[in-house]
Amino acid sequence: MDAWQAGIFDDDLAADMRADWEAELATGSSPATATRRLVEDWTDEVAGSRPLTASFWIALAALQLQAQALDADVRDRAIRAISRGDDLERWMGDPFDDLALEGVDDAPDEIAERRHATAALRARLLQAAPVADAA
Repeated sequence: MDAWQAGIFDDDLAADMRADWEAELATGSSPATATRRLVEDWTDEVAGSRPLTASFWIALAALQLQAQALDADVRDRAIRAISRGDDLERWMGDPFDDLALEGVDDAPDEIAERRHATAALRARLLQAAPVADAA
């Protein structure tokens, strides 16, 4: 699963999760049901990978926040992942970038941009009140 930009939904995992979330809501499901489905469908996919697991919780928290249906557990997992920088490995670049003339210096910029994006989300998550029956 690739990451192409630094935004919250600028990687394959988060973009696919958002598509699944939107499809679930379009069928009339509640955010709580959409959350359960994403957890059921994606946790095996990301299991064993700290960066993918972090990206999962970060994206899910962002989706819930946008829907005003933030679950406390999801929020806390995302905040921990952001605070530890668990997702940043995905933005460190391709190990073969050193062989190319362009893109060699892209990784530090992308990591800084990703840190900025996740720090902004973290601030919003810390200010948001979780919904009691969100999940």
